[in-house]
Order: sequence, then structure tokens, then C-alpha cells
Amino acid sequence: MKARPAVALVTVVLAGSLAGFYLYDRFNGGSTSSCSDPASISSHVYHSYRLQIVKSCITASGTVDRVIEEADGDVHVRLILDQAYSNLTNSANDQYQYGDLVVEIICVNTPSQTDAIPACQNYTNQIPVPSAGQHITITGPYVLDTDHYDWAEIHPVYSLVIG
Repeated sequence: MKARPAVALVTVVLAGSLAGFYLYDRFNGGSTSSCSDPASISSHVYHSYRLQIVKSCITASGTVDRVIEEADGDVHVRLILDQAYSNLTNSANDQYQYGDLVVEIICVNTPSQTDAIPACQNYTNQIPVPSAGQHITITGPYVLDTDHYDWAEIHPVYSLVIG
């Protein structure tokens, strides 16, 4: 008689654990295997100390509003997020980035900004640069840029899919 409650308890605990792992994975940016840092991209971020990590890796999608080449060699993509990801921007994005999420593809060009040159040494960008109007899906660290009003960014981009 006592075996049945024990079996039921073990079954409930196992089911709850599996549900917990599923929900954690679903709402915390997916599994780490899909969020790897290819070619150690993060080690080539210029002045990385300024980036406050909110989530080590997320995936989001939206439509490219604007593509801007920066002196540090990076390309800033201003992204109008799909509705499902609209919670990723903050008031600084609203005020300074026209409500868009900043997406940074690092070391696309040779830096003209002297102090940024070392960050791009021994790294060749493999991330495609989209054009305005294209729909993209990006994966990378979700951060606040403390040098720029704490606006939200995905920086650096680990992967970018156009379409």
C-alpha cells in the first residue's frame, strides 16, 4: 500500500522537474548549445567593460530600420523589433535610438578609431550585414551600454539570419 504513494510522488517530482527545465530553457534565451560564442567573438568587443550583461544570450527578430558604420569598426543595426520582442527596449532606446534595439556586428571594417584597433586584431567578421528593410533574426548577449545612456543592445551578434 505504501509503494503506490511513493511511486506517485516520484512521478510528480519527475514531471515537475522536466516541466521546470523546459520552462527555464524556453524563457531564458534557449539552451547554451544554441548560444555559443563562435570564434570567441566576445573577446573582440571594444571596451567590453562598458557592457552590463542582462542575459548572456538571447534570440530576437525584427526589421532593420538603419545600418550605421562606426569608427570603431563595428556596424550598428537599428532594429524595429517584432511584437514578441518589444519588451527588449527601454526608455534610452526610445529617447536616443528612435525606439529601436541596437544590434552590433563587431569588427566589420578596419577601425579608424585608434583605441579600437587592438580589439579587432586577429579577428575576421563572418556575420552578414543586412540592409534597411530586411527582416532578420539575431542571437547574442543582451546588454545595457553604460557609455550610452544604458540603452539596450545585442552586442556582439553571434549569429544573424536574413529573411
